Amino acid sequence: MSRVTLIGAGPGDPELLTRKAWRLLSLADVVLHDALLDVEGMKEAAPHAQWVYVGKRLGRLSVEQEFICRLIVSYAKQGLNVVRLKGGDPSIFGRMAEEIAACQAAQITVEVVPGITSACAAAAQLQTSLTLRGVSRSVAFVTPRVGKRLTDTDTEWLAVSLAANTVVLYMASAQSQTLGQQLIAGGKSSDTPVCVVENASLEGACLHMTLRELADNALPDLPGPVLLMLGEAFSRANQTHLEERAQLCAIGS
Repeated sequence: MSRVTLIGAGPGDPELLTRKAWRLLSLADVVLHDALLDVEGMKEAAPHAQWVYVGKRLGRLSVEQEFICRLIVSYAKQGLNVVRLKGGDPSIFGRMAEEIAACQAAQITVEVVPGITSACAAAAQLQTSLTLRGVSRSVAFVTPRVGKRLTDTDTEWLAVSLAANTVVLYMASAQSQTLGQQLIAGGKSSDTPVCVVENASLEGACLHMTLRELADNALPDLPGPVLLMLGEAFSRANQTHLEERAQLCAIGS
């Protein structure tokens, strides 16, 4: 029987794949994968499968979601065990609902295996907590990017970001300075701590600043996936770790 498994690959480090994810990945005939940070490490789970790149990256040629859905269904209808390997967790900005809908319309069985989203990996890296007793009782995962043919306004992210104690902005680095200005104009304190994390769980830049500094200065060129994380919880981020990562970033540039 045709079967598709949507697997969360986590933030990048293959060791952060769950045992279930690794087991089901090892059974794959074909793996349709995102622009993952360590594809070769993950291929160890399914060395004999056909690995097909269907990634998306801002500013680069990307595979359309409609084509990905058709590809998943096409492989499954050939009787192959299909794994759709998605960065982070499939349910967080992962277009999971569209892929499930495509499979259900074709009467193909789907299983979803959750993964570690990059915000959690970044918090672990920073040795801080996204929630903090007496400081942060709410967390918002937000993206300011608006998809094609959608009716979202480009300010809906702002209301959510102003309401939450801790905010993690995904896919936002290219707009970081403007976003910082909008947050301050909306009422967020300019002294709010901000952490900028590139390649959560792997080597990359880790920068600490205030929201005012984010609004006043363009970020350095960071080629990997970047999170903007803000809130008082990040005032307790491991400063030694941040300084070491900042030095690595400076050396690398």
